[in-house]
Amino acid sequence: MISAKTLKAIEYDKIMQKVSSFAVLQASKDYLTSFMPVSDLSEAEFLLKQTNEAYSLLYNHNVSGIYFFDDISEELQRVDKGGTLINGELLKVASNLKSARLLRTGILTVNDEKICLLSEIAERLYVNQDFEKEISSKIISDDEISDNASPKLYAIRKSIRNINARIREQLNSYMRGNMSKYLQDGVVTMRRDRYVIPVKSEYRSFVKGFIHDQSSSGATVFIEPEHVMELNNDLKSAMLDEANEIHRILAELSSRVAGMSQALRYNAQNISEIDVCFARAYYSFNGKCTFPILNDKGIMNIKRGRHPLIDVDAVVPVSIELGKNFNFLLVTGPNTGGKTVTLKLTGLISLMAMSGLYIPASDESEVSVFNGVYCDIGDEQSIEQSLSTFSSHIKNIINILNNVDNKSLVLLDEIGAGTDPEEGSALALAIIERLLELNCFGIITTHYSRLKEFAVENKAIENASMEFDAKTLSPMYKLNIGIPGSSNAIDIAKTLGIDESIIVKANSYLSNDKISFENVLKKAEESRREAERATAELEKIKAEKQSELKKIEEERIKIEKEREKIYNTAKQETKRIVADKLAEAEEIIDELKSILKRVGLESKEIFRAGELRNRLKNSRYLSAEVDSGPIELIKADENLKVGCRVYVKSLGAYAVVSSIRKNKKEAEVLIGNIKTVVKLFDLFNPEKQEKKNNKVELSKSSTTPSLPKRELNVIGKTSSEAIDELITFIDQAIINNLEEIKVIHGVGEGILLKEIRNYLKTDKNVLEYRRGKYGEGENGVTIIRLK
Repeated sequence: MISAKTLKAIEYDKIMQKVSSFAVLQASKDYLTSFMPVSDLSEAEFLLKQTNEAYSLLYNHNVSGIYFFDDISEELQRVDKGGTLINGELLKVASNLKSARLLRTGILTVNDEKICLLSEIAERLYVNQDFEKEISSKIISDDEISDNASPKLYAIRKSIRNINARIREQLNSYMRGNMSKYLQDGVVTMRRDRYVIPVKSEYRSFVKGFIHDQSSSGATVFIEPEHVMELNNDLKSAMLDEANEIHRILAELSSRVAGMSQALRYNAQNISEIDVCFARAYYSFNGKCTFPILNDKGIMNIKRGRHPLIDVDAVVPVSIELGKNFNFLLVTGPNTGGKTVTLKLTGLISLMAMSGLYIPASDESEVSVFNGVYCDIGDEQSIEQSLSTFSSHIKNIINILNNVDNKSLVLLDEIGAGTDPEEGSALALAIIERLLELNCFGIITTHYSRLKEFAVENKAIENASMEFDAKTLSPMYKLNIGIPGSSNAIDIAKTLGIDESIIVKANSYLSNDKISFENVLKKAEESRREAERATAELEKIKAEKQSELKKIEEERIKIEKEREKIYNTAKQETKRIVADKLAEAEEIIDELKSILKRVGLESKEIFRAGELRNRLKNSRYLSAEVDSGPIELIKADENLKVGCRVYVKSLGAYAVVSSIRKNKKEAEVLIGNIKTVVKLFDLFNPEKQEKKNNKVELSKSSTTPSLPKRELNVIGKTSSEAIDELITFIDQAIINNLEEIKVIHGVGEGILLKEIRNYLKTDKNVLEYRRGKYGEGENGVTIIRLK
């Protein structure tokens, strides 16, 4: 139950008046100004969902608002009875159809599955664009119908224009001819819808025709000359035909309106319903309001709530908690500190949510839907209300106590005031106890210390105070929950200039308990404010440090990205060089083979082959196989040492570790003659894999490599074949970091021995070579030490 008196006391009517100003149709305005908040949770959620959809349509999907049209209920009643509408009334019908068409199109073209409630209303709108255009094309204004409204009307009006022209031509002949001397002036005028000329009264007998009128002085008579009488008759007849045709057109259009009158009535109702939703959304947007979370358990958690009737730039936000840990707030503090505004704000925000409106608070504020809202507010600051007597307050409270239940919100301002303070505080305490027994919810404002003490002891009611600057004795308009406030009446009186002797006398009349209690409150308030200042400073420092840490982290990420970019660039460049050198090596090998096959073993060509081979040896480090990397390899473990042979997965090539940087988790490796830095996680140990599986799978299509060979047997080979295999053998030995290898060539005639040692003299990778010792093969082998 919510009475009109309660709504007015909380100023709900002013809010709805503002909301109605955003509506387009008068019916919508009337509905909003008389709207009563709903007390059912599902109904309130439904209204809020409608408002939310309207908000989305207007501000997310840019749907236009309502196109205005006048109420046509009376016109529709008349056409239902066979009446004919005039021009302006038919234009109202066209506006109804146009508004429905624009609204339906605007909403239904939005592709958003969340817009369902208003889409359902839009689908019900009746649209007849052909008839809408027909009315607009035939009726130009409230006073004019188009010549093209019908072919017959067009012909009639053409005839009228022709007759008018002939009449004027006849009358103008009087102006120009001998008859002009009888005329009062040279103006053609009309009397009784017939063309006449002004003739001097004394010459009336000289102009044959019918006298229609005379001037007030009698000096002029208005005569219809006999020569134009017939034409005037034709004109009159044509004008009657015009009027009949216009009436026929209007009657036909009205008859068609009658056939759709019920649909037009539904249009007005449905458009008005959407207009109401749009008005709520417009108000919510302009008031910087937010979508509230609803419940029906009495829980209020208003975050930074603002009174909607106070200017946004001037209002101080207030946070209010109620219904979760306690049912009532007892708000204390000095006068003009904002207690009554906070009281009204709580009820007003709840009623706004119960009316489908967003609330003036921060996001995620929670509001309860109540079965009834009751208040007793004697606002001495409002010039719109006269002061209530104590008896009227008590009568009001009696009504409240007789009607509240566990889903009611009760707002009592200055409970027990207006009578003896001792009796008033006792009565107030008894009323509060009864309210707590009824398990309802609410806010009570007071100055009574006895009630503050009661709130300290009782868990169902919590003290709260309006913040007050003890030094300047000025209100801060901030609500502090959990702390009772001091009235500071004597201090304020002192600040305002009352005589010091009166202040001293007043303090002497205070009881010791009262003085002690007030001093405790003041000290508690000062301590709390000091703690708040310290907390604010700490928060500021914390925010600054967090900002610095954020900048450092951003810089670290930036450096890491730059480093990764440089690393990737180097890796790509390495692969490109490897590919180029491999291609060059292939060309050299092909040319060597061609020379050897073409000229055999002649020393001159062999020397040329040696030069080419030296070029190939200088690029030997690039013969490392570049692949997508091994499919199954064991990661290099922590025992990785300098000189270890590893596989670099990202480069797809084997390398030798030249240095390790454990703190940076990276290593410098040598791929042939190229040094590069790679991450440790990119290194794999193929030798362990060889021990485990006796193979290292480089790719799905590659063959399984064996352990590096340390000796080469060329017995039975030609010199060119032997040299060719020796070159490859030395390359593989270098790639596999072998220091010493053996070539088995046999003794025979010494030809292979000679050619092999001649070649070894030219190979820059050979440190030295010797014949085999006893047990190594003696003259049948050559032992080679590599650089």
